[in-house]
Amino acid sequence: MSTPTAPALATTTDARRVRAYSTLELRAAASALAAGKFACRPPTSAPGDAEPTPTATSATAAGAPDAKSCATQASSEAQVTGSPTKVPGLGPIARVWAANAGAGASTITLALADAADAAGNRTRILDAAAPTWSGLLGASAIELGAGDGWRRGRRGRAVLLDRLEDPVQAPGLIPAPRELADIDLTVLDTGWTARELDTATTGGTRSWVTTIPAALEVLVTRANTLALSQTETVLAGLDHAQVALVVVGASRWAGPEFTAAGRRLRQLHEDNAVVFVPWLSARTWPGLGPDPLPKQLMHAGRQLLDRISLTGPLGADPA
Repeated sequence: MSTPTAPALATTTDARRVRAYSTLELRAAASALAAGKFACRPPTSAPGDAEPTPTATSATAAGAPDAKSCATQASSEAQVTGSPTKVPGLGPIARVWAANAGAGASTITLALADAADAAGNRTRILDAAAPTWSGLLGASAIELGAGDGWRRGRRGRAVLLDRLEDPVQAPGLIPAPRELADIDLTVLDTGWTARELDTATTGGTRSWVTTIPAALEVLVTRANTLALSQTETVLAGLDHAQVALVVVGASRWAGPEFTAAGRRLRQLHEDNAVVFVPWLSARTWPGLGPDPLPKQLMHAGRQLLDRISLTGPLGADPA
């Protein structure tokens, strides 16, 4: 009498084995979820192909995409969104960076844009921050609707303010700006830390927020030793000839924090490329609403504007 053979467990074990996915695949999958792509398209079959038979060991044989194919597809789709280096109709670009948390980059963005507007230039602000973190949510006096992933408003004489309409989880997922004719100056508030922007890639391509050419890089920092040390690090990744530094909380280059400043900071000071914004009282400091900014901030905005070569003003209101 033969002994009953125990059922083979290899198939069950293989079916339950969990594959270890790479960090790149997991990030791409997370990006796809954040963008609303909850499932990628299943592979298509040629006419006349036999229907695959579902098995316990192969979900993909039934036409369900596996995680790797989803990650690859999400990466390639997101790369199209985040890779432009030229966008028509932006005019010269001033890109505003925060060298450290709470530096005041959004405030300086408004100061530069409002100064350009007051000089008669047709000005546009691009706010690349995720809506939850944006410092410019209340800066528009009039809302003009939404489209192509952006929500548009207006402030001042004719400043157009474009903010992201939907949440994004990474700079590489920020949609390309909407095209707009006859703009004299675009002020781009990067809206992310320099470290996030420096390391964020989608399919090996950095976000347009950092790759699009800029006429001026505006770096905003606070006047303390730690903040200036962080600023020195950020400066290492920027084109020195195109940088203007804004120091919030100081009226001149004086004090122990400036004595210990690094080589790049000292060079900017020697090149007269540093703009100082003294502390304002709590009553004077703006809440970044639609109202005009204090004269101290407008003065800083005009100093930055003087460093940009503009072809305008054109005189007419934007469409």
